Amino acid sequence: MDLKFKEKIDSLVSEVAAIPDLMTKIAVLNYIQQETGFLLWQLEDEQRIDEDSRDY
Repeated sequence: MDLKFKEKIDSLVSEVAAIPDLMTKIAVLNYIQQETGFLLWQLEDEQRIDEDSRDY
């Protein structure tokens, strides 16, 4: 993993951990989980398309 990405992720995690309100923290983490789930789905779809194109 690129060090710049790791630093950004670590910074974001630290920022979320510092949120004092539990409900806000939960909402932020749920949103991050939703967005990363969608991104993962897109990447898996791109990977399947790439693999399918190599089969021909």
